[in-house]
Amino acid sequence: MIRKRSSGPVSGPSIPRNSRTLRVSLVALGASAAWVACGGGDAPSDETAGAADAPPQFETTEVAEGVYQFRWVGHNALFAVTSEGVFAFDPISVEAATTYAEEIRRVAPGAELAAIVYSHNHADHATGAEVLREAFGADVPIYAHRNADAPLREAADPDLPPPTATFDETMTLAGGEIELHYLGRSHSDDIAVGFLPAHDLAFAVDFVSRDRFGYQDLASFHFPDMFDAIEGLLEIPFETIVFGHGPPGDRAAVERQLTYYRDLDAAVRTAVEAGLSEDETAETVLMEDYRHWDRYDDWRELNVRGMHRKLTAAGVGESEEEGEEEGEHDEGGEEGEGEHGGEGREGRGEHGREGREGRGEHDGNGGEHGGEGGEHGGEGGHAEGEEGEESGVYIGRAETWDETRRGARLILTFDPGRNAFAGTVENTTDETLCAVRVEVHLSSGTELGPTQRTDLAPGTSTTVELAALGEAFERWTAHPEVSPCAG
Repeated sequence: MIRKRSSGPVSGPSIPRNSRTLRVSLVALGASAAWVACGGGDAPSDETAGAADAPPQFETTEVAEGVYQFRWVGHNALFAVTSEGVFAFDPISVEAATTYAEEIRRVAPGAELAAIVYSHNHADHATGAEVLREAFGADVPIYAHRNADAPLREAADPDLPPPTATFDETMTLAGGEIELHYLGRSHSDDIAVGFLPAHDLAFAVDFVSRDRFGYQDLASFHFPDMFDAIEGLLEIPFETIVFGHGPPGDRAAVERQLTYYRDLDAAVRTAVEAGLSEDETAETVLMEDYRHWDRYDDWRELNVRGMHRKLTAAGVGESEEEGEEEGEHDEGGEEGEGEHGGEGREGRGEHGREGREGRGEHDGNGGEHGGEGGEHGGEGGHAEGEEGEESGVYIGRAETWDETRRGARLILTFDPGRNAFAGTVENTTDETLCAVRVEVHLSSGTELGPTQRTDLAPGTSTTVELAALGEAFERWTAHPEVSPCAG
């Protein structure tokens, strides 16, 4: 029997039957839009509905004895009360961490914060560690996978400090009460999966969720590594699993996620091998069996387009002669480093896209989140892309963003009068930049955008405007996204 106390009507995700929601705080105006932007589900459709109809801004739910899911808008954290104190996964943001600390104190009065654990380095999950540290008055250690260390040190963001200790494959904490597992590249190359053996409970962020499409065009997702990572997750003997977004699930939910990605790969692969363009594939691969899943209308087409780009970049659909011709230009074989292919283990010719470790200028993992980026480019910070292509660096509300990435220079400011971000994105290269679009991520965890895709000829620019949805925030980051040109 679920027992729930709240300060008003709650419209949020369902929770396991053995869970208890401990506390709910409703937000005022703008919460509904923020909830949808973060993937939390549909907002109330009645525009005249009052704040009482908005989803709660945060919610703390006991998912096992002494183990709690803390949800802030559309992001989830997890904390566990152990024999050594409280272990807290993912501070989420500066604003979230303040409430997170209050909730830890409320449900575990007198307990010390033993450690903070980063699920991965992306800013929309890891920001706010210093707030937790200050709240508990101690130099609390921070644990993460070793691949998270370099990008966080490079970002040098005081709100997102680097880990104080890292691990390679596994780590045990609190005398074995908590295990950390690295399953290989998936949504990023540094995701640490938490497992609490005594509760048969896991915590996995961004590469799996319950009946929900992958984030937008899957640009930060590594395929085929994703299949291995999810299969590795299923080797962990959990029964309940808390995700970085959306409601908790079970083993069947993870199995469904794996099946979806396999079905998506197979359907798009068939289309690519038949010679269908990206647009044709997006129109014909409808994934009807998953129409009931969250974000179908928003992300189904983007998932298909993203998979099409990954498969074509990997050479699927090429004739044998074309493959041989590309091989003549592949400079690295197993560690091929074509002109733009970076460190591609399967580098394909001059542009070597979608190498297993490819990080070149035109790496096939570009696009919405480019390389390694966040639910949510590059290998750093928030990932260049939620799961976006964020650099991991956040600036203040009144500051101007001016950064060039992949030849696209983005200049953006926040206009409080219009409650919107406005600016331009310019092509600084001698070649056309294809499918350029822009995203903004707020320190509150809300993601704005992306804007509509547009091709930019050399030296041209286009205006950018993204409404802030009435969201309260103190800091923000932005990025332009550039996709490989068709053909």
